Amino acid sequence: MHKTPVGDGRLRILYVAQAVSIHTARWISQLREQGWDLHVFDMLGSLPHPELRGITEYSMLLPRKIPLSAKEPSYGHPLFLKHGWDPFPLSLVGFFIRRLFRERVSRLARIIRTLQPDVIHSFELQKESYHLLRVADFLGGHLGAPWIVTTWGSDIFYFQRFPEHLEQIRKVLARCDYLIPDCRRDEALARAYGFKGRVPLILPGSGGYPVKEMRRLMASGPVSGRRLIMLKGYQGWAGRALDALDALESCAELLRGYEIVVYAASPSIASRLSRLRSQHGLNVRILPRSPHHQILELFGRARLAIGVNATDGVPNAMLEAMTMGAFPIQSDTESTAEWITHGVNGLLVEPGNSTEIADALRRALLDDALVEHAASLNARQLFDRLDTSIVKPQVIDMYTRVAAEAKRGHP
Repeated sequence: MHKTPVGDGRLRILYVAQAVSIHTARWISQLREQGWDLHVFDMLGSLPHPELRGITEYSMLLPRKIPLSAKEPSYGHPLFLKHGWDPFPLSLVGFFIRRLFRERVSRLARIIRTLQPDVIHSFELQKESYHLLRVADFLGGHLGAPWIVTTWGSDIFYFQRFPEHLEQIRKVLARCDYLIPDCRRDEALARAYGFKGRVPLILPGSGGYPVKEMRRLMASGPVSGRRLIMLKGYQGWAGRALDALDALESCAELLRGYEIVVYAASPSIASRLSRLRSQHGLNVRILPRSPHHQILELFGRARLAIGVNATDGVPNAMLEAMTMGAFPIQSDTESTAEWITHGVNGLLVEPGNSTEIADALRRALLDDALVEHAASLNARQLFDRLDTSIVKPQVIDMYTRVAAEAKRGHP
């Protein structure tokens, strides 16, 4: 591999990020019209998300260019889709590459030497950014380019409780030059753990939203007239879907006549969903892995969107639901309060407290005025804070400034 100069003021950016992630794909999509030289290296070796375009990626042994004109691949084998599995991390290529972490680190160091990027931008701490510390050691103690780190949801907020992770978090924060958290909460945490650099933006991991285009998928008529509820079904180290299902069960008498769609469902909640159907007669179904526009259409037909997590940053699903008019019932992880004023444009609940979640659910089901007022407030808020027309120029300006400051010897 030989370095070719970009020239003509074009920037070369190297992303160290999960190639399979929709957040990675959508962030990079903000730069498609710039003509910049974009590269994606994933420490996990996952194959790229279908929406990732106009980049060079390194999941294979040799770099592979994915042009802007590339045909969008399918979402995977029907067997994977039937069982709700994501086919990309399951690829054999990714499986074997994950067994070669040391080689991934040294390979990334060689790529940086060859590319000589203007900017290095890593997304997420634990699986991606930690390893750049070792890459810097390979390169003599410095990456050779300004380093931007984007933190996702629980990267600091949750993992700070583990001493082995906190040590790594401190090291990354001490070494990176710029930080893009998805909430003010995490900026404060980063400063407390030693970050001395700049915070050019506070944005969700996927960047700006095409709010006007998204809202074209909304159903006509008042939000209070909708009879669909969207529920995030993840149950695990972060998700608390079972608490939400407890609340649904206690409100069953109010839910007849509603359709309940469970997305991102964990296998462990299947028996609870069966009980809601068989014992309470509720219309509940699991949404299989689906194209993004179908999920947005569902949010655009939903009266309520429920997401309960023990830990999170600013959930993208919450923002999408609010954009599409659905009334959010969301766990209070401090970060969500940066978007929701309790009792005004949504309801914040304590994860683990199914009684509180049920009370919020009853209120949102019975108070049409609250739901309508929230939909109006959220439409304006999401446009003003996240529309692509506002965010995209900020992102482009950020990269231009970071590269220019590096050439002048800063930071």
